[in-house]
Amino acid sequence: MATDRWYFAKPTRSLIRELRPYFPLNAQSHMNAVVEHYLALADEAIEEQFESGYDFAGNRLCCRAMTRKGTPCQRLPHPRNGYCPSHQHLADADELDHTRVVVAA
Repeated sequence: MATDRWYFAKPTRSLIRELRPYFPLNAQSHMNAVVEHYLALADEAIEEQFESGYDFAGNRLCCRAMTRKGTPCQRLPHPRNGYCPSHQHLADADELDHTRVVVAA
């Protein structure tokens, strides 16, 4: 989550799926609540760090898009989707593609 915020669409769900086999059935609801709580705190910390313009390693944050020349866009991204104002149309396309996959599944 800290290095690539958009790698997992739902990090809570992914982590709970990985942890589920290690907990008995009667403890899974508690495990679910604990994971959701701590990942919400982690998300808040990442959001605060994002506002500074740098990641946790001290690297400057950059837009997720590529320029016409094939180099990464160097503009500061929006925290919601990782694209700068010039590349917001790519974020909308990503959301549409995700919606199509969910509907098809």
